Amino acid sequence: MGLIIEITGDTRKKRLETFSDLETGLLSVGRARDNDIILDDPYVDPYHGQIILGDTGAWSYQDLGSENGSAHGKESVTHCALASADVLTLGKTQLQIFHPSHTVAPALSLSNPRQRLISFSTWPTNGLLLIGWILAVTLTFYVNYTGEELDAGLLISMYLGVLSLPVVISATWSLLAKVLRGRSHFLSIFNIAVVGLLVLDLYHYPFIALAYNVPVIDQAFLGVLINLTVLGFYLYATLIICTGLKVLTTKLIAGLVPAVAFSLYLIIQMSNADEHNNAPHYNGRLLAPVVLVRSGETADEFLQRLPNIFDTADTIID
Repeated sequence: MGLIIEITGDTRKKRLETFSDLETGLLSVGRARDNDIILDDPYVDPYHGQIILGDTGAWSYQDLGSENGSAHGKESVTHCALASADVLTLGKTQLQIFHPSHTVAPALSLSNPRQRLISFSTWPTNGLLLIGWILAVTLTFYVNYTGEELDAGLLISMYLGVLSLPVVISATWSLLAKVLRGRSHFLSIFNIAVVGLLVLDLYHYPFIALAYNVPVIDQAFLGVLINLTVLGFYLYATLIICTGLKVLTTKLIAGLVPAVAFSLYLIIQMSNADEHNNAPHYNGRLLAPVVLVRSGETADEFLQRLPNIFDTADTIID
C-alpha cells in the first residue's frame, strides 16, 4: 500500500515524498543519510522514528526515543495510528501523511480575488506607484505651503517619514501572512497600501472643491465616510492575502470595522453637539479654501482681505 508524505520545514518550504512499493512495510525517519525520509532539521535525531505498515494495511508511527520527541497533531506521542491527512511534528518539521486515494481540493481559479491581488506585485507597478505617491506628497506640500523658509534636511525627513508609513504597515501585514500562509507577499501588500494612500490623498482636492461649492454637503461627515470606505477596501484586500478566511467572512470583517468606526464617530459628534454643552463650541480658525470656484477668489487674495474682515468685525462690535 502506497503512501504520500508532505514535508514542511522550518522555512515553510514544502516537498512531497511518494512511496508506492514498500518491501519492508517500514519507513525510517531522521537526519541520518540512510533513512528512507531524510529531514534537514537540527532538532531531529539521526534516527528519530518509524512509519510502519501493519498487517491490516493501516499505518502507524513509532518514536525511537528521540531527544525532542514527536507530536501527533498537538499531542506528544511515542506511538500512534495514522489516518490520511494526519500531521506528525518532529523537531521543527511537519510531516503530513496522505493515502494515495485521498481526495484533493479542486483547482484554484487564477481569476479569484486572492490570486489577482497577489499578482499585483511587479516591480514596474511598484515603481510607478512610488513615483505617484511622491508626486502626491509634493502636491500636498505645495498646496499647503505658506511661504516659510525651506530647509533641505526638513524636506528629506518629511519625505522619509511619509514613505516609511506604507513600509511599516506592509511589513506588519507581511509578518502575519508569513505566519498564517507561509509567504509574506510583501510587494503585493505594499503596492495595495500605496494605492490606498494615493486614493486618500488625491480625492481630497475634488472633494474640497465640491463641498465648498455645494454648501448642502457636510464636509466632515462625508469625508470621514469616504476615508472609512477606503479603509474597508484596504482591509478586504490585505485580509484576502494574509489570512485563510473565507471570502464571505473577509467581506463581513472589512464591512463591520468601518461601520463600527463610523457609528462611534457619529455618537461622539452628537454627544459634543452645542445643544448638549453648557458652553457651545466656537471654531475661531480662518482657513483659506484650497479650491475656489464659486467666488473666484484665490487663497492669497483671501489672506489679503483678512485685515479688512477683522476691521469690519470690530466696527460692528463697537
